[in-house]
Amino acid sequence: MPLLEIDGLTWLTHGVRQRLSPGPLTLDAEQAAVVVAGDPAAGEAFADVLLGLEAPHEGRLRLDGRDVTALSTADRAIGLVPAGGGLLPHLTVKRNLELAARKDLALVSHGQVAYMSGWMDIQGFMRAKPHELAHDERLTVALARVMCRPMPPKMVVVEDRTGCEPCHAAVSRALHSKLAVLIVTDDGTRVTSLASSARVWEITDADQP
Repeated sequence: MPLLEIDGLTWLTHGVRQRLSPGPLTLDAEQAAVVVAGDPAAGEAFADVLLGLEAPHEGRLRLDGRDVTALSTADRAIGLVPAGGGLLPHLTVKRNLELAARKDLALVSHGQVAYMSGWMDIQGFMRAKPHELAHDERLTVALARVMCRPMPPKMVVVEDRTGCEPCHAAVSRALHSKLAVLIVTDDGTRVTSLASSARVWEITDADQP
């Protein structure tokens, strides 16, 4: 049984119903796949459906054999590494991780933060602000932030955007952490360096044959 299965999923982007081509998308742990979007809006709409921020029009999303289509973002073990990292710019790396590790509004899992900083080898810049980090370092911190959540992810969605530096560092780290990785990109020139041709899907108009 695959870790991730996307079957018959359609969703709306600016009123246009979209789907993946070809057919169902399946993904195992420690495996990467790429979804190519025609533009950033299409990629963001698809990522929102995966993360539970928007409901799909139809179809099913299963994670580790469980139907998570109707679950909230907090109840599905899917994390997001935004293009550029998406870290809070006014906070240190440590505080970014601590916010993610909160089990409620007050309690922070400091053990999880310490463990993850060691696992990701980011102890050296825990006091740094995001703008002081190199691009690959920001992506590594963004992945560590996802993995500090009270419900650790089984897979991550990595956003790759035209105009941003490549996301290879985050992909490599996530695979090393035994996660499934789904890269959503609007830059088709990077596809061959991110996954094999057999692991590439496209976002297309669902109402076209």
